[in-house]
Amino acid sequence: MSYSINELAKLAGISSRTLRYYDKQGLLKARRNPENNYRYYEKSEVAQLQKILFLKLFDLPLEQIKQVMQTSPETQYQVLRNQRDKIVAQQQYLDDLIRNLDKTLATMRGEAQMTDTEKFATLKTEIISKNEKQYGREIRKKYGDAQIDLSNEKFNSLSADELSHFKKLSAEILTELKNFDNTAGVKQDAAKHLFDLHKEYLLTIWPKGQYSAEAHKNLAQMYVCDPRFSKYYEEGTGNPDAAKTLKAIIDYYA
Repeated sequence: MSYSINELAKLAGISSRTLRYYDKQGLLKARRNPENNYRYYEKSEVAQLQKILFLKLFDLPLEQIKQVMQTSPETQYQVLRNQRDKIVAQQQYLDDLIRNLDKTLATMRGEAQMTDTEKFATLKTEIISKNEKQYGREIRKKYGDAQIDLSNEKFNSLSADELSHFKKLSAEILTELKNFDNTAGVKQDAAKHLFDLHKEYLLTIWPKGQYSAEAHKNLAQMYVCDPRFSKYYEEGTGNPDAAKTLKAIIDYYA
């Protein structure tokens, strides 16, 4: 069955303007009626549009979607399969969150009791989920799935005291970085203290054997190259050069 541009737009729940844009960008090329040059779409384009809209739901930029759509059907299948796995994991997380919250409410009513481990399990999962959403693609590409999975597993096993210490380290790093006298350079005691804090922060969540000077420096490089990391340190300190300062300290002491 063939569809005009307006018919396909209505079927897919998007605008015809969007289809024209996809055509112009080479993302979804329309066929042309030789008699009137009108755009139309066949079954293969309909299937392609469905994949494109699925990938858009996963917040992939159009340029990356275009690259995926130019790969083999097997690769496209694997990309969509990977996204499905992420959705299932997210669904599992939400189910666990609801169960934990229900038990918390029951405990508050005096109808149940929670262990300390149960109280913090969902909170740790929330931190992992947030980090995966913000930085997962980049850090997994840089360090590999196995290393990140081990790191997440270690973080998830932290005790209440260890989790509290981890949060304290995070806050202390930002505070020390905010008060750091950048004009005095990296040789001052405050710089060494910042490095020690950051190394301890990593050792808290990185699996045994993962830490090395090179890995530490590589992470610092990501801080300045990825605007999301730079923004985190800028917002946490009020200093737009905070990530660069931290990188210089890590490069010197690692």
